[in-house]
Amino acid sequence: MKNLIISLLFGVSLSVNAMSVKADTAPEERVYILSTVWRNLRDNFAFPHHFEQTNPDSLFKAFIPKVMGAESEQEFSLLMTEFLAQFGDAHTRYYANSKSAGVPVQFVGMDNKVYVKNIGKQFVGRIPIGSQLVKIDGVPTTDLLESKIYPYVAAPNADWKFRKSLDTFLNGESGSEVVLEFLTPKHKIETISLSRIDPQQFDAYDWTKAMDSRAAYVEQLPGDIAYMRMATFTKPEEVNKVFADNLPLFRNSKGVIFDIRGNRGGTDECWNPAVFDYTAPANVDKNAAITMKCRVANSVFQEYGGTHPLLKDYVSETAMDVVRTGGSYFSQAPDSLKIKCQIILLTDGYTGSAAEDFAVTMKNLGLATLVGTHTCGVISHPRYFDLPNGDSYGISTWAYFNPDGTGIIETGIIPDVEVELTADDLVKGTDSQLSKAIEILKK
Repeated sequence: MKNLIISLLFGVSLSVNAMSVKADTAPEERVYILSTVWRNLRDNFAFPHHFEQTNPDSLFKAFIPKVMGAESEQEFSLLMTEFLAQFGDAHTRYYANSKSAGVPVQFVGMDNKVYVKNIGKQFVGRIPIGSQLVKIDGVPTTDLLESKIYPYVAAPNADWKFRKSLDTFLNGESGSEVVLEFLTPKHKIETISLSRIDPQQFDAYDWTKAMDSRAAYVEQLPGDIAYMRMATFTKPEEVNKVFADNLPLFRNSKGVIFDIRGNRGGTDECWNPAVFDYTAPANVDKNAAITMKCRVANSVFQEYGGTHPLLKDYVSETAMDVVRTGGSYFSQAPDSLKIKCQIILLTDGYTGSAAEDFAVTMKNLGLATLVGTHTCGVISHPRYFDLPNGDSYGISTWAYFNPDGTGIIETGIIPDVEVELTADDLVKGTDSQLSKAIEILKK
């Protein structure tokens, strides 16, 4: 099982002999890396209430003999991945230098089932879009995910753990084979054997649905509705240019839809301050949308925490304080140039990180109506650290909260109007979430 797990997660197929080769890092170096990660997390992790379920000190002690006994560099990286995954935060994770190849099928997770979102043209006759993946190499999909993938996926909630696992759950060595069993929309069982290919080959692959690499684009929908797709926030110049070029269209529309479904994030520069400036009234403070907190230590408070209940968090070293980043921010755009029509944001279970920053700001300030399903819950401020073996790791050091003090990562951002995308949408090529947004704007 150990070999299979490493193959699935890191794309490295190792024989028993290969596994017996000692790792490049010596045992004392591995303990040093584990100690560095543990101490940093123990002191700075932005969600210390997670320590109630996973005690970092106990976990650290349990992992010392494991990392010292790791028989390969891949096994050591896998252990570190498992260590950080225990703390239930998607930004708090381990990054190993490893190559990976995947199968030429794109999947989407819905209702704890795995469906085909896109597939090569040579297979679509047998495996139509909307088919459900039921077995992998003869193992039920759910069983494989729960036993061999989930323990290594850093996620704050069960839904994102499931969806995130589909990014790499079939990865392995380039050229290796995997047998997949599907249940088609017509309730027929189909089995195919696929060879894993390198990631750089995916863009040129002959997909049934053409790949769209644009970071953003705008379309005009019937009824004077403007639609802007924001596929990623990793390209701020491109996204901001598309927004700026279409401001006249947005201002003259009866409604605007910003589609951030599937947007895993990147940088807030893709919407802040541009979109905020042109949608917010002059008296709305952008920084009132969320509250940010970080860990704080104070030795004097620790001393008296045992007798003063208000200071008890300092004794347990879990005290949090508000992060103050410069006060208020109000729109800098003239009122005559602002978008005055109703705005809808489309969100789903793959909307994460900086895209969630956008969604929660627009929702909590009343600037847009959210339609779709809850977001990932990958909303925090991470800091990244390099390690001496060439790997790295991230730790969330700021936590984001709604103005009423409620957390966000456990539930994601809940839409105002909840509409599930279904397997039937995949089969028919329909979009019930977009249709609902259009319906709301037309009313």
